[in-house]
Amino acid sequence: MHSAATTSLRSLLMEEGRVCLPGIGTLLVVEQPAMVSLIEGRASAPCARVAFNGNLVVDDGRLRREIGPEDAEAFVRQTRDSLEAGRTVLLDGIGKLYRHQDGDVRFSPGATNFSKESFGLPEINLKPIVRKEKPAAVPPRPSAAPNQEVVVAKSAWPMQYRGVLWYAAGLAGLLLVLYLLFRLGGAIGEQFATPDDRPTARERAPALVRPAEDAALIDANDVRPAAPPTLEPSATVVRPPEDQPIASQTNTAIIAIGLYARQRNVDKQVRRLSEAGYTPFTEEVGRNTRLGVEVTYSDESRLRQVLREIRARYTSDAFVMRVNGEERRPEQR
Repeated sequence: MHSAATTSLRSLLMEEGRVCLPGIGTLLVVEQPAMVSLIEGRASAPCARVAFNGNLVVDDGRLRREIGPEDAEAFVRQTRDSLEAGRTVLLDGIGKLYRHQDGDVRFSPGATNFSKESFGLPEINLKPIVRKEKPAAVPPRPSAAPNQEVVVAKSAWPMQYRGVLWYAAGLAGLLLVLYLLFRLGGAIGEQFATPDDRPTARERAPALVRPAEDAALIDANDVRPAAPPTLEPSATVVRPPEDQPIASQTNTAIIAIGLYARQRNVDKQVRRLSEAGYTPFTEEVGRNTRLGVEVTYSDESRLRQVLREIRARYTSDAFVMRVNGEERRPEQR
């Protein structure tokens, strides 16, 4: 019976990636990357190993479906009794379950690979490739005559650009002199211009605009403001009705996180939820304690937002358990 249950556990972990032992915890398959060790000289392909979460104790029904309700309860009961007695429970091909000195159930994984993509791939032995560096070849030293030719060629290259720079500088100086002469000639021409060439004062002064002699004069005492407009007696002013505030309904929901067998774990999770700004909720369920979060909202989107936060920060199995005192079934995801 024990070997049959272990075989079913291996099959469930390989096919579905997780299986729960009610009241003990949940076995999960965790992906691991490829490993390369230059010290040991080995390289292994990506694989998947089994991990254990002692906080997920709610029965997911996988083991009952695989081996039957009676066999599943018998296997879980034997495993729990062995752990309470301080014995190590060996799950062949999966790992070992044991109870630590602090009272928590711990798990030591085995070496079995639960990844379908890389199942059966062996490790590869690595051998470093050692390459010897060749000494750099020393170029031959040239004789005296070629050395002189190289020096002459290097010194002749800047001389060509020196001539171009001098030519550009001379052209810029010539343009500057022509510009100054043009400005100086214009200033001298204005200074020695004849009186006939200069504009007269009448031409320079703007023409004065004389007021029209025929314009009629207006007395300020004769000006009277127009009568203000009046409303007809039958006209009435209709004011738009003011917007009435719409009362919003306040709802209270309970988001369930999980069942805990030890009170110390419950107190630790309650303290973490309070520090994160949530309102913790606890409820006794048999020998275990259900832990959740109480949410007060007026918009359904607020409840969905808090549910996403709880699933991302604590457990992906969180669900809305109760709304305004009415039980709700967990959403299928």
